[in-house]
Amino acid sequence: MGPIRILLVDDEKDIVEMLADILSNHGFEADRAHSAEEALERIRETIYDAAILDFNLPDMDGVMLHRQIRQMDTELAGNTLFMSGMVQSDQNLGYYAAQSAGFLSKPFRVDQVLEALIGVLGRRYPQPPRREGDSGG
Repeated sequence: MGPIRILLVDDEKDIVEMLADILSNHGFEADRAHSAEEALERIRETIYDAAILDFNLPDMDGVMLHRQIRQMDTELAGNTLFMSGMVQSDQNLGYYAAQSAGFLSKPFRVDQVLEALIGVLGRRYPQPPRREGDSGG
């Protein structure tokens, strides 16, 4: 089995690059998308083990994107984390819970990202060795 591949979706390029660095430092492969449309295109082309989706994208909100992902790849939809820097409504939080999806609140720490991935990936998480500086982010 190769490395675990994660799709990162956020219109904030700095967030995507920071997450990609965190994940690559912990043994993951990370692909980037900066819009829902780009994310859907990548999912059509590549098999992902998990996705981290920003809730507030310019072309589609996270719930709508997740619904489209679920139609394309139910396993990926079940291995999705949502993230946002804004306080989420009870309705959105209820959606995340109903989908068994995790939620990351921006700003986040490295350990929070990794802990959330463990939650969605379960036993498939690679358990890479911990590196110094794992509390930044």
